[in-house]
Amino acid sequence: MKVNIGLGAHNSHDWERVLAGDFGHPPTTPDWQCVQATLALGDLAEPLGFDGIWLPEHCGTPYGMTPNPIQALSYFAGRTQRIGLGTFVVVAPWWHPVRLAHQIAYLDILSNGRYTTIGVGRGVSKGEFAAVGVPRDESRQRFNETLDILQLALSGERFGYEGEIFTVPEMSLRPEPQSRDLFSRIYSSSSTAESLEILARRGMVPLFVGNKPIEDAGREVQQVNIFRKEEGLPPCQPKNVMFMYCTANPEDAAKSEEWIWTANRDVTVHYGFADASNFKGVKGYEAYAAREASATAVLASSVTGPSPSDTKSAQKTPGYHASNLLIGTPEEILQRLSAAQQACSFCELTIVPQFGTMPYEEAMASTRLFAAEVLPAAHEMKAPLHPAALPENALA
Repeated sequence: MKVNIGLGAHNSHDWERVLAGDFGHPPTTPDWQCVQATLALGDLAEPLGFDGIWLPEHCGTPYGMTPNPIQALSYFAGRTQRIGLGTFVVVAPWWHPVRLAHQIAYLDILSNGRYTTIGVGRGVSKGEFAAVGVPRDESRQRFNETLDILQLALSGERFGYEGEIFTVPEMSLRPEPQSRDLFSRIYSSSSTAESLEILARRGMVPLFVGNKPIEDAGREVQQVNIFRKEEGLPPCQPKNVMFMYCTANPEDAAKSEEWIWTANRDVTVHYGFADASNFKGVKGYEAYAAREASATAVLASSVTGPSPSDTKSAQKTPGYHASNLLIGTPEEILQRLSAAQQACSFCELTIVPQFGTMPYEEAMASTRLFAAEVLPAAHEMKAPLHPAALPENALA
C-alpha cells in the first residue's frame, strides 16, 4: 500500500488572539515560521521512503494556511525526483475552471507526471468564500461546472463550454499536459449524502479526510459502489487521510490528547460548525445546518486548552474522529491501520504527522520513527476491496 505525508501549516496557538479580535499585535509565532517548518517536514518524505506529499487549500485563519496547494506542490516537484503529489483538496469553486485546468496541466509537466491524486472539493467555510468573493450558495453549481470543464480540458485538445456560471470559448490548454489520463486522477471529497451520490454517479472516487467514523466511511464506499453499478461503472476503492503520532514510549501517546483537542477546535472554529446560522438558508448546505445545530460551541475562554468537560464537548463537535487516528507505538499503529483498511477498503493512505498545537520537533521525530518501524510493513500490507464494500452485499 502506498503511504503519503499530508501537510498543512497550522498556527494553532494564535486562535486565542484571533477569537478575541486582538489584532493590535502580531502572532507570537509568525506564520512564516509555521509554513517553513511544514515545508521542512515535507522534505523528509522522499529520503524516508514515503510515496507522496499532499497539501490542502485554506486561507484567512490560522488553520491550514495553504492558499494555493498547487503552488506548494510545484515547490516540492522541484525538490524531489520520484514521489507522487496530491491535493486534499483543491476547493474548486474558488477557482476559474480554465485557470485550474492550466495549473493542473502545468504541475503535470513540472513534476514529469507525478501529480497523481487531484483531490477536489466544494468548500464549506463562510469566511473563506467571503474572502475570495465567491457566493457560497453557488458552490455546488460552480463545482459541477468546473468538473465538466476539467473533463473537457484534460481529455482533448479543443474544447468549449456554456453553463449557468461559466462560458468558455473554444480553446486549447497551452501548454497542454504531459499526461493524457489526468481527469481519471481526480478524486472527490464530500460530506453530505447528496454530494456523495452526485459525485459517485459522475464516476468520482471518494477521498476521505477523517471527518467521520471509519465504519461510516466504509458504508459510504459500498453506497458509492451501488451508484457506480447503476451507472455501469466498476467498483472502486477510496483514498484516506489519517492523523498520525508514532512514539516508542506508550505513555507518550497521552500527549496527543491536547493536540487532537486543539485540532478539532481549529476545525470547529475555522468552518463555523458550532453556529448553525452559518449554514441556514444557504443553498447546498442544508445538511450542514441540520447536522451542526447540535454542535457544542467552542468558547473563546477555552481555546488555550481542554479541561475534562471541554474534551467531552469537543467530541460532540465536528472534527477528526478517533477511528481515524493512528496514534501509539509502531505496533499499535500497524494494528489500527489494518483495522481501518478492513473497515473502509482504502487503497492508499496519507498520514498527517502534525496537527493542532503539536510541536514540529515532535512531528519530525514521530515521522522518522513511523518511517523506520511502520512504513516498511505498511508498504507490504495488502489493501484489497473487501466484500462488505461491494454492492451485492448491501442489506435489502
